[in-house]
Amino acid sequence: MNDMNDKSTHLSVISSSDDIVDISIENQTIEDENQVIPKTGYSSHYTSICYPFAGMIRDVKIRLPYYTSDWKLALSYRIFAATIRIFFLNTIPALAYALDLYLRSDQYYGVNEALLASALGGLFGIDCSYIISTTSSILGIVFGLLAVQPISIVGFTGLISLFNYTTYDIISRNTHVPYLPFMCWVAIWAAIFHWLIAIFNLVTYVRYMTNFTAEIFGFYVGIVYIQKGIEFIIDDFDESPTKGFMSILVAFGFFFSYWILTHIGQSGYFNREVRDFFVDYAMILCVVFWSGFAFIPGHLRSTNIERLAVTPAYQPTKTTRSWFVNPGEIDVGYVFIAIPFALLVTALFYFDHNVSSLTAQAKHYPLRKPAGFHWDFFLLGWTTIIAGFFGLPYPNALVPQCAMHTDALGRWKVDGPVENQVPTAIVNIHKSRRTVQQYVLVKIKEQRITNTCQSLLCLLTMIGPFLTCYSMISRAVLAGVFIGIGWGSVEVSAITHQILHLIRDPNHIEIDDPLIQLSRKKIFLYTTTMLVGFALLFIISQTIAAIGFPVLVLLLIPFRVMILPKWFTQQELGVLDSPVASTLPLDSIGGLPDILKPVNS
Repeated sequence: MNDMNDKSTHLSVISSSDDIVDISIENQTIEDENQVIPKTGYSSHYTSICYPFAGMIRDVKIRLPYYTSDWKLALSYRIFAATIRIFFLNTIPALAYALDLYLRSDQYYGVNEALLASALGGLFGIDCSYIISTTSSILGIVFGLLAVQPISIVGFTGLISLFNYTTYDIISRNTHVPYLPFMCWVAIWAAIFHWLIAIFNLVTYVRYMTNFTAEIFGFYVGIVYIQKGIEFIIDDFDESPTKGFMSILVAFGFFFSYWILTHIGQSGYFNREVRDFFVDYAMILCVVFWSGFAFIPGHLRSTNIERLAVTPAYQPTKTTRSWFVNPGEIDVGYVFIAIPFALLVTALFYFDHNVSSLTAQAKHYPLRKPAGFHWDFFLLGWTTIIAGFFGLPYPNALVPQCAMHTDALGRWKVDGPVENQVPTAIVNIHKSRRTVQQYVLVKIKEQRITNTCQSLLCLLTMIGPFLTCYSMISRAVLAGVFIGIGWGSVEVSAITHQILHLIRDPNHIEIDDPLIQLSRKKIFLYTTTMLVGFALLFIISQTIAAIGFPVLVLLLIPFRVMILPKWFTQQELGVLDSPVASTLPLDSIGGLPDILKPVNS
């Protein structure tokens, strides 16, 4: 149909109105952004500790020429819809984790801290009269304005929630050590470690991360989301059976309605515009409906299920403190005790932030603008230290939301008609039956508006009327949010796909499934290895040893590089595993290592 070796690849397709639509790569001239030709090449000194700042300088130099296009080519309905979608996908889970952290850390963190941390991720420089209420907020707005990879969504994650309340249990629960000043010192040390890693080009080792590690981590995050949702339901049962059963109704009502709306968007039902609407606004539609459901007069309202606790606009949750944290309020000894905690935060962010950025630039996304990891990790150090001084949970890139953001920015076109799949009993097809249209993802709107605006919305919703709206969201709805997003990660996980492959009748396995190239014994061994890795992560996160969770996550990387090749051939690993991202982002950190390249490359 077309010659892929031809430099001027041309593809003509049939639209729903039977017009010919030209989507040739060479001739797309609707937007100048289509003409982006990323610079290639990567000198070895960008990956060497002997050339400090080299990686950061390169990141900025290769992305700076596209800064103007990141703004002027980003005005469209798709950007508006993506902004609303990612705002709720970022904010609602953050509120859920804020509730969890509120209950586990003596109310040091709440809704306002979660909103600020979700927005902290960009703008430097603000009128001093507003600095208390806006500095940390304007930092989504640091990654939106200043990051080399602005499509990475930065906010308040479940793993930092786990770190915060575990640190509270270790340091402050049974002692007189001031918690927030200690966390401020953790942030100071962590920021220094971030800067050193970025300056000496150590982010380059991110290229050793493959889907083996990323899929285990993603599966773990999904299960933890589901676990947190179930814990919220159990908390309502602890108060009364009536609240518990109402919580089940609301939580799973939310989950199933959210699941249906998002899957309609991936189906062939309705037209493309309706499907896009359901996907873009599924979260807010379900939150509004199921929050209102609990207010229906009568027995439903009388259950009085727990709702989100809020504080006055732009005020800390703990009323006895100010926004600024004084790090001098703890003994000198604890300044140095904070160092190992800071190392753990750095290890967590080194993995979590970078793997999230990689998944936002996965192989199936047709990205065109260059990436840069050293500079963004340097920026993450700044957002960490500012969060520490304002008593906020440290923000970093969000695993599910980063990929969801890229999905929301996708531009699809009809790839051409295929034969309609009809039941074999139907011999004659009615003449009005149209051929099925296949859509292909041809472009991602790589820009800065969605990240910046969703962060500004986090700031805006800290005013009184919006906080009143948040206060009407029940704990059961937040449980449903956890379960819905968690199941979304588990459902598409490679681990889930491999398990389903193993239990499926061989006669019903799709012929284009790459796993049919391998024996079931090898697939079983690989899947079991991933499940053991997940189990170790999950078990340690349920104990006081959860503080060491980041170390175990990082150990998965050398395990993949050094141990798995002894159990599987390179051909087998080529089918079972692959790089997380495409060549374009990997080139910014030195490219795929030789040890991970397929045999035939």
